[in-house]
Amino acid sequence: MIIDGKKLAEEILEELKEKRKNYNELKIAAFLIGKDKEKESFLKIKKSFAEKLDIEFRIYEIDNYENLNRRKIRKYISQIVRHKTINGALIQLPIPSKYPTQYILNTIPPRKDIDCLSSRLLGKFFSNSPVINPPSVEVVKFIKEKYNLEFKGKIVLVVGYGRLIGKPISHYLAKEGAGVIILQENNKLEYFLKDADVIISGVGKSRLINDCKEGAIIIDFGYSFENDKIYGDADFDKLKNKAYLITPTPGGTGPILVAKLFENLFKLIEYKLPF
Repeated sequence: MIIDGKKLAEEILEELKEKRKNYNELKIAAFLIGKDKEKESFLKIKKSFAEKLDIEFRIYEIDNYENLNRRKIRKYISQIVRHKTINGALIQLPIPSKYPTQYILNTIPPRKDIDCLSSRLLGKFFSNSPVINPPSVEVVKFIKEKYNLEFKGKIVLVVGYGRLIGKPISHYLAKEGAGVIILQENNKLEYFLKDADVIISGVGKSRLINDCKEGAIIIDFGYSFENDKIYGDADFDKLKNKAYLITPTPGGTGPILVAKLFENLFKLIEYKLPF
């Protein structure tokens, strides 16, 4: 079974259009620290989805970041996101290495943190009392419910332990009752690929996942570019007939992830956090 992420994202979009009718003007502030073609392309995708919902998606580019210390960066972002006309905000990752990532991410107030990356919202998530879930977790939950999958009692291999994919998804799966194995790209994956019932990867290295057991579930969040072509972590052509369910790249988890980001916007508006 090959997942059509674009089609599933359209389903979510139609549901969000109904929620959108309950509000007047909505605005999201997105921050891009430093010129980067990949980050710019991801912001364009999010902006395009916002336009379908009649949501203003304003991108604030911080090009002279080399001359700004971390306090000035935070002050600039804070002045914008705390304005009452801003309903949601995000900072496109990765953040340049000269800045401590979490320090910058914490500039976004939890009530507007649609990426669920601030310490306060992450603390709620990891203490099992989430206000919202990270979008990647929502993607896995959505696929699970859509296709009646079961994680309890399954062996799940999570490849990569980054803040966007591996770390939150591992926590979610463990809470679901799965046996979770976490590996990095330089670990000996070949010893685990054939034993895992579910493989979830978010490393960003093409064809890293080159084998699986018959009937495995493969959910691929990774992406990398070779000769201007995008590849996922999983060797899709090799594994598509061996896996029970697999997400392609592009057109798999990516569109669903963007849709879930906007779903988080409405959840936060409805939740009315005091902080």
